[in-house]
Amino acid sequence: VYKRQNQVTAKKSYDYSDYYVETKTTKKQSNKENGEASEKELSLSLLQKTNNEIVGILEFDNRVIYEPVVQAPDNDYYVRKNIKKEYANAGIPFVSADGNIEAKNVVIYGHSSKWSDIIFTPLMSYINQSYYKEHPTFRFITENEIRTYQIFGVMNVDLNNLNDSLEFTQSSWDSDTAFNAFISDSINRGLYKTGISVNTEDKLMTLVTCDTRNDNKRTVILAKRVE
Repeated sequence: VYKRQNQVTAKKSYDYSDYYVETKTTKKQSNKENGEASEKELSLSLLQKTNNEIVGILEFDNRVIYEPVVQAPDNDYYVRKNIKKEYANAGIPFVSADGNIEAKNVVIYGHSSKWSDIIFTPLMSYINQSYYKEHPTFRFITENEIRTYQIFGVMNVDLNNLNDSLEFTQSSWDSDTAFNAFISDSINRGLYKTGISVNTEDKLMTLVTCDTRNDNKRTVILAKRVE
């Protein structure tokens, strides 16, 4: 079950408090009557007034990750910049420059840290299958819709291993055959089996971050869009 918080989670990387708006949600109260409860959410429109390259908001259960995402002009630009394009060591999550949020595979990069809980550090929890079973989906909020993604694979990729394919960084494939081969390979390389199938009609989102246990490795979360 997707849980939502009724208050703003303390930010560990940036203070986005100026970009929250209050919304009204209907809620059942103990006396069985309907009442309105206040809830605060990030406003994509407010964020885009600060930076028009913001393309969406990534939201995980309990907002352990609740971050604006930019479309990067290149894959280096936002590595050490925040949404105001000022220097920031933690950077900001960004979509790979060779794709966009409508691509077959939306690849998003973000930093992790072994010293603090920043940006994509919570993705390390998915190394444990028990955590995955409790949190198998996440959401991506765009101007026009709220997309739900179901995780089908978790990989740990060694950048020093020339045999470790980096095909997950691709935004598209030349043929269904090539795409199916990628899916099969990714599932086989997974840290555990999720039992989730993927077909050629599916659209993917892939989240990539450093493995905080080993700087030469990357933790890769592969998900498919579900209705």
